[in-house]
Amino acid sequence: MSSRTSVSAPGAPERVRKRVAEAYEGGRDSPNAARARQPRLPVSVTASSAAHTTPSSASGSVEALRSSAAGGERSVSVSRIVTEKGMSSYHGRTSTLFDENANHDRPVSEPRPKMPEVWIENGLVAEATRQRQLEDYNYRRGTLDFDGVDPDLGMHLLNLHWNRQHHAFLVTYRPAFMRDMACAGPHFSKLLLNAIYFGASKFSPRIEVRRDPDDARTAGWQFRKRVRQLLGEALDRSEITTIQALLVMTNSLFALGDERSAAWTYAGIAFRMIVDLGLHVDIPDLASTSNISDEDFEIRRRVFWAAFVVDKIQSLYQGRPVSIKESDTLVPIKFLDTYEELEHWAPFAYTAQTDSYPGSPAFSVSTFRQLCLLSVILGDILTSIYTERSTKTSPADLSTKLQSIHEKLTTWRKDLPDHLVFNAAKATFIPPPHVMSLHALYNVMTILLHRPFVTDGHLYSTSRAISVSSFKACATAADNIVDLVRAYDRAFSVRKAPYLISYATYVAATIHARIAAKRGSDSHAHSHLVACLAIFRENQETNWAVRRANGVVQNLMKRLGLEVPDLEKANPSTNNSADTVSSQSIEQEESLQTPDIDGIIESFMQEQANAQMLQAGQPNHNRNSSSEMAPTAPMHPPYGPPPDAQGAYTDDRNGMPMQEYPYGAPQGQYPQPQQMEGGPMTVDDLLYGLNGSALDNYAFLDWEPM
Repeated sequence: MSSRTSVSAPGAPERVRKRVAEAYEGGRDSPNAARARQPRLPVSVTASSAAHTTPSSASGSVEALRSSAAGGERSVSVSRIVTEKGMSSYHGRTSTLFDENANHDRPVSEPRPKMPEVWIENGLVAEATRQRQLEDYNYRRGTLDFDGVDPDLGMHLLNLHWNRQHHAFLVTYRPAFMRDMACAGPHFSKLLLNAIYFGASKFSPRIEVRRDPDDARTAGWQFRKRVRQLLGEALDRSEITTIQALLVMTNSLFALGDERSAAWTYAGIAFRMIVDLGLHVDIPDLASTSNISDEDFEIRRRVFWAAFVVDKIQSLYQGRPVSIKESDTLVPIKFLDTYEELEHWAPFAYTAQTDSYPGSPAFSVSTFRQLCLLSVILGDILTSIYTERSTKTSPADLSTKLQSIHEKLTTWRKDLPDHLVFNAAKATFIPPPHVMSLHALYNVMTILLHRPFVTDGHLYSTSRAISVSSFKACATAADNIVDLVRAYDRAFSVRKAPYLISYATYVAATIHARIAAKRGSDSHAHSHLVACLAIFRENQETNWAVRRANGVVQNLMKRLGLEVPDLEKANPSTNNSADTVSSQSIEQEESLQTPDIDGIIESFMQEQANAQMLQAGQPNHNRNSSSEMAPTAPMHPPYGPPPDAQGAYTDDRNGMPMQEYPYGAPQGQYPQPQQMEGGPMTVDDLLYGLNGSALDNYAFLDWEPM
């Protein structure tokens, strides 16, 4: 037996399961004895316990379906996963490969004993512990395959990945990858390895990973070239490692800013492969065969939910429909390998502001589970409020949707495990960055849900309370984002923060700009807005797409009459007493009767009305001198002024009909940019699709140098 295979043991999790199964079936050991040999992680922070204690209301009936899939077989299966030569392939009822009696007509593999979930968890955690010990051992013995890269550099990049991108959405399963890297096993591929290299390179201080030593954007170029070389052959057959590589590349390419098309295409291929392999369903038939191990099930679930999260985030950034529909999936949000939950985490891959950060439990598994639940709600927002057919939805139905989704968000926040609760304005300890990103996404979604109801003039005229309530929700979320990002910068620096942090900052800035325009330069909204611009300035090196957000916000400020500050003197982590004030949200400062709130809301609608009139080719003669602002040429559909009695949107001056886009416009029907005499061209501060192609060809974005 070779030394390579002797320390790698590809089937170790299955052997652990079989040993426990033999003891269980033969009566030689009791379940309690097994637990004594392999102690569980504390129940309060394990993902499996969270799966049982977190209420299902955050994800509605689908979560109940997932639970039923995990707990027993369905009476009628709507799909089959055909296994051949160790590979699985998904087929539904319309396929000729679907056979109701398929399992009765072919030889059945050795039945697999049904194991208590806690035993499976213990086996996976034990194997993860063992493989972590073997990583350094295999590295020193030279058995790890670095695909020709210097082992020192290769391990450096892998460590960056495990410390940073890995925790973002757990698409890579470390025990299996590192084990099979030493023995050419099925959970390792050179394609995935080079995708990891590429993603980690931009966070490496080593110059040898750059094509141009002075340009951080060239980091990892040789690894991307290798990915392209390996990808051609990999596309001929669906593999889990190929899916993982494509998802890693999707996130890495998107942050470059000019590689959105490649990111979208790679993600689309990954989603197709997921369906091909049947990762989007937990088929009970698979559990009855011994060739699919507990580790395989863990990997399948993690990869599927990582893809689900990436799909929703990419759809948000690029303003495109989601690809993975929740109604087509049936996979429980349950992850049994909890080794990384309490593993100590320190900011190795981050630019820490000080050396005093004490580290923290990683909380990776529970954070990922909550991210999955939040992504389900994000899917609801995108498919309810930001779709082509939302233009046909009545205001009453949209208000019902608003209430329903808002309750889901509120429930999600209320039911967070204690160790994931974080209030940036009051916190004495900063959690790991992936936990902070989770809260940033929650606040982004709050604004994404509510802002259309602030800018809808008809809703404001018929139900002012809804518009005011939605504005308050947006303002409070925007305050929370700035507090959170300031805390992030103090602990880790925003210079190399993930793009989600920058996007959240942009979303907050669109709210603070409008509030600041109605208040003085000494207001908290103005202070928050300056902090947002300082964050853009710091974060552009590794996230080139941030330049677009900065340009849109500065154009918004100019048309609102706000002066762009001197950013050389701005510090994104400077509180300016914000820690004591940020908790005093707009809801606490102002009442429903305060004219200031109405003025801010009307400024949203005034901009949208100006944009509508430009689109219809009509001037707006109703702007007064005190609130005059440059008209906009929105790259995202405006929400329009109040409709007339027949429901048609009209020009206030002469009643000419206007094209109605209350909540979204057909793709490809965006208006051309307009320009006032002697004034700059401007664009709307869209949330959905900020990084889509709509703004690609508009060089008129007159942003200040960063």
